[in-house]
Amino acid sequence: MNPSELPAVLYVDDDALNLRVFDANFGQRFRIFRSASPSEALTLLEQRKGEIGVILSDQRMPGMTGVELLERARSIAPDAKRMLVTAYADMQAVIDAVNRGQVTRYFVKPWDRSELQAALDDALKIARLELRIREVEGRMMKSERLATLGQVTAGIAHELMGPVGYLSQNVASLQRDLTSVIQYVSKHLPADPSPPVAETVEDLPALIKDLADGAEHLRQVALGLRAQARGEDMEGTADVAEVVSFAVKLARAEVRDRARLTSNGEPVRVVFGPVKLCQVLLNLVVNAAQAMGGTGRQGRIEVRWSVRPEDVVLTVADNGCGIPMDLQERVFQPLFTTKPVGIGTGLGLSICRELVTQAGGNLRLSSTPGEGTDIEITLRRAPLP
Repeated sequence: MNPSELPAVLYVDDDALNLRVFDANFGQRFRIFRSASPSEALTLLEQRKGEIGVILSDQRMPGMTGVELLERARSIAPDAKRMLVTAYADMQAVIDAVNRGQVTRYFVKPWDRSELQAALDDALKIARLELRIREVEGRMMKSERLATLGQVTAGIAHELMGPVGYLSQNVASLQRDLTSVIQYVSKHLPADPSPPVAETVEDLPALIKDLADGAEHLRQVALGLRAQARGEDMEGTADVAEVVSFAVKLARAEVRDRARLTSNGEPVRVVFGPVKLCQVLLNLVVNAAQAMGGTGRQGRIEVRWSVRPEDVVLTVADNGCGIPMDLQERVFQPLFTTKPVGIGTGLGLSICRELVTQAGGNLRLSSTPGEGTDIEITLRRAPLP
């Protein structure tokens, strides 16, 4: 843990001499914040509530006693250890505060340096341990939710495989049967012309091919979900232009009323499975579309890629609302989302980065609030056959 992230001591005393003495005794040992008044201390605590591990206050101060200050501080930083420095004349009030749980410990003036140092050491050790416990608990909760999601994903993949199998078989049969139908109709059209029928006959092969491609993609998605749930890694290469074209088709319904979606790049293959690449691109394009709300301008999403000697740089750029600087790294944390309840799971960007990293690539985000976001993916070029 970085020293600047360790819990600190906040010492509050309206006597400037006492503040200097405290700093002289403990400034080299602890990270210390000093405050000369209760109101100033509360403001500082609000600003640095996650940093303060111990609050040590003098009891007699103008406007607010130390007990009152620590009681108010408890609502701002409930995990901080609260201690008082008091004179004998204030002993009863302090003892009552300890009994009520407002204060964890007190010291009588003049305090003993070694006793106070030992108490601060113990309190900060406890604060650090509690911080680690909360971090571990947070990670465990995320792991548990992700494990549950993995089980659900495996179940979805299993349920998908049956219908996808029927769909693929029926599409193959339809393709075979329609070939005969088209041949028959085409032979009789010259004798009985019908422009609508002729147009339909011309369009049917492309429509059936799209249907077959969609069925195959669904099958690959189901296999990919099952492989990910089992922890398997599916190697492969992908034609970037083909995958981008298919991802754009899949995203069309989400993007249609929000933005103009374009793609641009030369033919190239990358070391990345086509299903995984489509999953990443679809996530990024849908995220970009959802970022268009409230901008007051025509939305634009561009998927572009450039080829370099060793790798390919693929970018999804939008002119949406952008992401605040303090959230730009957090958006990659599992289960974190800036979207309203019911929209998104907080897993899209996390999964995208994980998939790209597993393939030996890199995913980088740059965003300007109010102007838009660029997400740049760098992937290895596939060797020529």
